[in-house]
Amino acid sequence: MRIIAGCFLTVLFAYSSTFAQTTFSAIQGKVFTDNAGAAEGLPVVLLRSPDSSVVKSTISSKTGVFYFDHLNAGKYILFITKLNYNKSYSGPYEVAPGKNRDIGFILLKPAGKMLKEVSITGKKDFAEVRSDRTVLNVDQNIMAAGASLYDVLNTSPGVKVVNDDILYRGGQKTMIAIDGKPVLFTGEELVNFLKNFQSSSISQVELIENPGAKYGASAGGGMINIILKKKKAPGSNFTVTGSAAYGQKYKSGTGLNYNLRTGKLNLYSSYGFQDNKIDKSIYNDRNVLDSGQLYNFKLNYVATLKNVNNNFSIGGDYQLTKGQNIGFLVNGFYNNITINKFNSTVESTNGQRDSTINTQSVIDRNINNLSYNLNYRANLDQSGNSVLSANGDYSNYNRHSSEVLQNNFLNAAGQTDNNPIFYHVNSPSHITIKSANIDFKQALSKSVSFEAGIKSSGVNSDNQIIFQQKVKGGYIPVTNFTDHFIYHERIDAAYLQFDGKFGKTGLTVGLRDEKTASSSSSFNPGGQVIPDYKGYNNIFPKVQLSQDMDKNNQLTAFYSRDIQRPNYQDLNPFIGYVDHFYYSTGNPYLKPEYINTFDVSDFVMKKYKVGLSVVITDDYYNTIFEQVDSTKKYTNIKANLGTRYQYLLHFNIPVDITNWWNINADLVGYHEKYSYYGDRVASKTTDNFSAILNQNFKLTSKLSAQLYNLYYSSSYYIISQYQAQYYMNAALSYSVLGNKGTIKLAVIDIFNTFYNKYQTNYANLNIASKDKLGSRFISATFTYHFGTSAARSRNNTTDEQKRLGGSSNEN
Repeated sequence: MRIIAGCFLTVLFAYSSTFAQTTFSAIQGKVFTDNAGAAEGLPVVLLRSPDSSVVKSTISSKTGVFYFDHLNAGKYILFITKLNYNKSYSGPYEVAPGKNRDIGFILLKPAGKMLKEVSITGKKDFAEVRSDRTVLNVDQNIMAAGASLYDVLNTSPGVKVVNDDILYRGGQKTMIAIDGKPVLFTGEELVNFLKNFQSSSISQVELIENPGAKYGASAGGGMINIILKKKKAPGSNFTVTGSAAYGQKYKSGTGLNYNLRTGKLNLYSSYGFQDNKIDKSIYNDRNVLDSGQLYNFKLNYVATLKNVNNNFSIGGDYQLTKGQNIGFLVNGFYNNITINKFNSTVESTNGQRDSTINTQSVIDRNINNLSYNLNYRANLDQSGNSVLSANGDYSNYNRHSSEVLQNNFLNAAGQTDNNPIFYHVNSPSHITIKSANIDFKQALSKSVSFEAGIKSSGVNSDNQIIFQQKVKGGYIPVTNFTDHFIYHERIDAAYLQFDGKFGKTGLTVGLRDEKTASSSSSFNPGGQVIPDYKGYNNIFPKVQLSQDMDKNNQLTAFYSRDIQRPNYQDLNPFIGYVDHFYYSTGNPYLKPEYINTFDVSDFVMKKYKVGLSVVITDDYYNTIFEQVDSTKKYTNIKANLGTRYQYLLHFNIPVDITNWWNINADLVGYHEKYSYYGDRVASKTTDNFSAILNQNFKLTSKLSAQLYNLYYSSSYYIISQYQAQYYMNAALSYSVLGNKGTIKLAVIDIFNTFYNKYQTNYANLNIASKDKLGSRFISATFTYHFGTSAARSRNNTTDEQKRLGGSSNEN
């Protein structure tokens, strides 16, 4: 890593000190319209004078700025077009050798006869398949638009949400970013953030299978980049969204977004509130064979989860000088979660009922987080070819959970047997994260660039669990369940990346070095565990090669090596008590998994994509059960299982049936193999298939409809065989109030078929299970726009905050 960091600093110094020696010239300016201010996204063409031959073209920025560099001295003409405006020819402008000429601003005049708005026939499809990513236009997704970012991802092709993990490429955890900046959370915290982030401010969702080395080595499942809507003119805007849903309990939410932009200053803020109450159920039929006796345990678990979320953000950007900006962002959330649980376990021996244990529990959990970001970006030269950026982040996360449990024991006849047992559990947690990074990018030519950066981050996690049993006169500690766990981690990283386009061939080569050092200690009344220190250094290469075979086919091949580190709470050895026979816990010895991905794809007719991938995950980890036959107890825990091999054939097919009916089909075929550690369990292979069909209908100029269908075939996953799964959503959208307001009605999980049913035969386990979270709702959403969104998000503490998520020992 020192070598890469040294190369980065050397190159940065060399380019900063020598770039001014170039003899090329440049020309720049701004384009405005007479009534809308700066004109964003307009094609600007540079012509040579006097023959009007085309030299270069570009697109105006969000502030109307256009820039042409690497020009020879001479005279040039500018040509600009915009719908409903007169064509603009200006110049000629003479540019001296080695000089940068600023021509000021160009004002576009409205055409004498304006086209009516309804005469514009161009439209965006829900899915735009590109060679290196799939772009989803959120406004075309009725079920997600006007709701939350979580809803957007839940209906995105190839994306799956499992136990609060967002999965993409190859079913791996994916990196979530907003405007190219990875967000701060994972697990439960990430889901809360996504549910409070209103989709009314989102323009597009990019599904990127192979992000660059800049984004860290924890993108084994690719990256999902959220692009916010940008404001084109100075002023202010305000957006209000309200939603309500009824079904298996209820959901409600409100979102507010306010933005203010002046010439150099951009301020933005948002607030989200959500009040949800949903049911959760688990059925578990477990057989234990011990000493010739067959013991059976039937668990029925029902819970009601009430979650009240508050989320806010406030930030700003200020232009210090031309090409130099500084910004800040403060965001946070406060969540109050109440869980009322009841589970009943019936124990039988050789088919005869022995006893029943009923456990009642109430959990009151409060989670709050405050994150701060300070960022800086500067062009080191007038042409903008040399860019330096820096970020500093700090996050303070607090979690407190209080639980009261009562165990009631019944005999075979269903009568009270023994006195009830009462427990009281407190489990506070405090995590702080510090992170800083510097990135440098240099354009070597029009089609070749070089990028490098360094980053350092540190994490401190302090967790306690105080487990007490009620006795006469008060409470006494239960030493087996009481603990204090402290975890420290530091990651230092550096990367280099080269991007180039050579004729019909594109090449990207990246290399990232990450050095990790961690230590953990566990203290409990029974004695102190010897601290555990770990340190490792890894190199993560990324290589991508593309070739334009002809006008209808572009082949792309890439290889990447990534790492997935456990969430901090997954390392926490605390024991979560479900009932007398069922526990959950973390694993302080859990190791990171390493992911090697090989992919080849063909981009056909610039619209369709077919790809073949091989994903090999070493030290693969996930949540499993571990059982002790003699005590009949079993524990939910994350463990390293072995090596997972995946072979995927992926088709992404967007089709316009008519000008009012669009279909996007996402089809994936899997062949997988699990090669487990040890000799207790044989390797397991499985073949499965998934299909997502999203249909959009433009019925009138104001009325739209959408149908969403998902199917997963039966499959073997981790240690269990799952039954096939299917569900269907439908929605209507109607524009009101001059198209500034939208009313949306949706039915989610129409047939109430969204649940998991599976059989586990692994090692000494024999369990039949079914779990379901309340999913069938009828919802109504109203959104009103006072203008358009202009917010720009800064979320930079990437992998560290992402691992704040819930662990296997939460229930």
